[in-house]
Amino acid sequence: MLSRTNCWKPHWLRTCKRASRIILLMLGVSISLLMEPSAQAGYAAYVVDADSGAVLHARNSQVLNFPASLCKVMTLYLVFKGLDDRAFSLKSMVPISQRASRQPSSKIGLKAGDSIMLQDAILALTTKSANDIATAVAEFISGSEPAFAKQMTKQAQSLGMSKTSFRNASGLPNSRQKTTAKDLSVLGVALYANFPHYGHYFSHKNFSYRGRTYRNHNNLLGMYKGVKGIKTGYIRAAGYNLMISARDNGNHVIAVVLGGKTAKRRDAQMRRLLDQAFIRIERNNKLFAVVSRPPRKPTIKTAVNEYPLKTVRKNLANAADIIGEVLTEYVAVNDAMAAQSHDRTWGVQLGAFSRHDAAERVLNSVAPLFPELLGNTQPEVSTVTDSVGTLYRARYIGLTEAAARALCSELTGRSQACIISPPSPSS
Repeated sequence: MLSRTNCWKPHWLRTCKRASRIILLMLGVSISLLMEPSAQAGYAAYVVDADSGAVLHARNSQVLNFPASLCKVMTLYLVFKGLDDRAFSLKSMVPISQRASRQPSSKIGLKAGDSIMLQDAILALTTKSANDIATAVAEFISGSEPAFAKQMTKQAQSLGMSKTSFRNASGLPNSRQKTTAKDLSVLGVALYANFPHYGHYFSHKNFSYRGRTYRNHNNLLGMYKGVKGIKTGYIRAAGYNLMISARDNGNHVIAVVLGGKTAKRRDAQMRRLLDQAFIRIERNNKLFAVVSRPPRKPTIKTAVNEYPLKTVRKNLANAADIIGEVLTEYVAVNDAMAAQSHDRTWGVQLGAFSRHDAAERVLNSVAPLFPELLGNTQPEVSTVTDSVGTLYRARYIGLTEAAARALCSELTGRSQACIISPPSPSS
C-alpha cells in the first residue's frame, strides 16, 4: 500500500498517479456492473402458428428474460396504434430532446433541438434500432419516457402479456424490465393481426437518412425464405435475442429466441426452429385433411337424406379425434343430435403437442384461472397417431356447449389457443 507521505515524494509521484487511475478504473467497472445486471438470461424460445394459435415449439417460454431491443416492437406497436387513431401522422415531426440525444449507441446521433419525421423515425427503429429515436418517440407520444413505459406495460397487459413489464422504450438495461418468449410471441401475433398495413417497415434491409445508409441488423432478411421481419436485440445481460415473422405456403409463423450466446448461433437456432415449424404445420394440415367434409353445404331438408345420421355422427367423431373441432357449418344435424348441446358432454382443446408433459403443463396453467367453469370438468391428455407421428391433445371435458364456448372466448382473449370439442357419439 502507498502511504500518504510517500505520495508526496517526487520519486513516488508517477506511481501514485498510476495507482489512482487503476483504482478509478476499478470503481468505474464496479459501478457499471451494479447498473447492468451481470447474469446473462438463459436460453428460451417460443414458436406459434399466427393463424391458428397452435404452439409449434416451446422451451423455457415462461421464464423471465431481458427483452433488450425487442422492447422497440412494443414502441412501434404504440406508434402504429397512434397512427390509426389519427393522433399524429407519418409526416409529424418528432423533436429530439437533450435526454434523447444522450442515449448510448446504437443511435442515429441527432443533436438536441433537431427533429425527425415520424416515418423516418419508424425506419430508424426497425433497421438501425436507434436508442435516441426510441426515447424521442416515447417523449413525443406520452410526454416522457417513463410515462410511455407505463403505457407500454398497460398495452402489454391488455394483449395478455401477463409477465411483461417495460421501463423504457429502447430496451437499454434495466433490472425491472422483463418479459418472456411466450409474451413476446403474443406481441408479434398482435402486431401483424392488428397492423398488417405497417408490416412492411420491418422488411426494409436498409435505411438511408441524411446521406448515411444504415443496415438492418436482422441477418435472416433475404437469407431465409419467407422472413419479413421483425427485430433483433442485444444487451450483455440478455444475450442475443431475435423475433421473426415468416410466411411460407400460406402459413404464418411468429418465432422468438432469447439468450443466444452469439448472433451467429442465435440465427442458426432460429433457422432450425423455422424449418421444424413449417414441417409441423404441414403435418397438422395432413391430419386435418383426413377429415372428409361434404363437397357443398347441405340444407336442413336434404341433410338426413344425403348424409344419414349414422354417417354424420361418424364424421363428427373422426373430426373430433383428429383436430378437436368440427366445422359445423358444413354439416346439418337433426334435432336429436342438436339436443346433445345441453348435456355436459362438450370440451375445449388447448392445443396438440409433441410431448405429453407439455400438454399437462398447459392444462395445469389454465385451471387456476377459471375455477368456476372448470370446477366440474376433467382434464385429459389423449393421443392422435398417424403415419407422420403422434400428437398429445390437451383438453378439458365435461362442459355444456354454452360453457365451452364461453371458456374458449375467455381463453382466446388471453391469447391462449382454444378450440371446441363437440360430443362424441358415445356421449
